[in-house]
Amino acid sequence: MKKEVVHYLENFLNDFQYFKIDGYDAFHHQFSGGSKIIVINSTPYEDGLMLEIQLAIRIDKIEELVFGFYNQEKDKLSLSYWESLSQISSEIPKRNFIQNEIELLKVISEVENALVKKGFNWLDDLADLNKWTDYFNNVIFNSIKKPSNIFKICQRSYVLRIIKEEKITDSVFYDYYEQLQNCKVQNINWKNLLILKIIFERQLFK
Repeated sequence: MKKEVVHYLENFLNDFQYFKIDGYDAFHHQFSGGSKIIVINSTPYEDGLMLEIQLAIRIDKIEELVFGFYNQEKDKLSLSYWESLSQISSEIPKRNFIQNEIELLKVISEVENALVKKGFNWLDDLADLNKWTDYFNNVIFNSIKKPSNIFKICQRSYVLRIIKEEKITDSVFYDYYEQLQNCKVQNINWKNLLILKIIFERQLFK
């Protein structure tokens, strides 16, 4: 059933110029400096398939700097920011459990409808890098319920500020630090953020 899900959505997404990423159950639409990405997360069980759709943006420069910091080879599916389609459209649940062909076609139709009504517009909006700082700030500092990937969001928000050559004071850095502490992020993560800050300041602002 997993292959059927990918097949049905591939036919639909190709019409909107989203094409499959080799080796992944994901589709991307490239733009200058990055990609809009739709990820199909599916988990097979003996009696069915659990399906979740995620929408994401990848900014190439952000991912290049982050992976360079860790001395890792770049991952073509590394994501700069992502949300579940259910966070963008209230018309579908976060996950669907599919047990037969009838349920499959119903869920695929609901996913396609949610993408057309909300999902594609959300991706188009975030493809504008000028909107990212405000969007990140809202997620990190203003939202009551913090996302589980808060460290990665803080990290990429910080890198984005560097790319945009914004003035980054110690006060700005400790705003991020405070959020990580409040969310009880493991020490190794915020220490990595501190090291990243020092390295980038030496390399980009020397």
